[in-house]
Amino acid sequence: MAKYNINHTAFTLRMKHGRHTILLFADPLATFSKIKVELLEILRERYPNGLPQTDSPDTIPIPESINDVVLGVPNDIYDHTRGWTELDIGISDEKDCPKSMELKDGSMVAFTFSSGNDDGKLEFNVEFSNVEELYPEDE
Repeated sequence: MAKYNINHTAFTLRMKHGRHTILLFADPLATFSKIKVELLEILRERYPNGLPQTDSPDTIPIPESINDVVLGVPNDIYDHTRGWTELDIGISDEKDCPKSMELKDGSMVAFTFSSGNDDGKLEFNVEFSNVEELYPEDE
């Protein structure tokens, strides 16, 4: 297992897809290209056969290219049911970083893959635990 030297100024980004949350330490000034590379490395290490799905026994193949990774942020950070908006990262994201996109430490960032999506419409699939189901009230 590799040792990581994490800078004290690093942000913890909560990278979300389906029921999965990957805690990713990222420098606030790191480009999204670098963040996507690290995300793909983590996903390949943790899920070598593909990303498991909740509603299907099939797995989602992890893409080879960072160009197939799409990132999104919640429309309302206090109400995740309002959906997600794709981060407006330019084709060359050399100046786009978490700080320039006004992300904060602990921000949620959804990810999806554009490979295999022929209709051109991307959807961020993010699931949250239902507290009422986990902890029912006593009658």
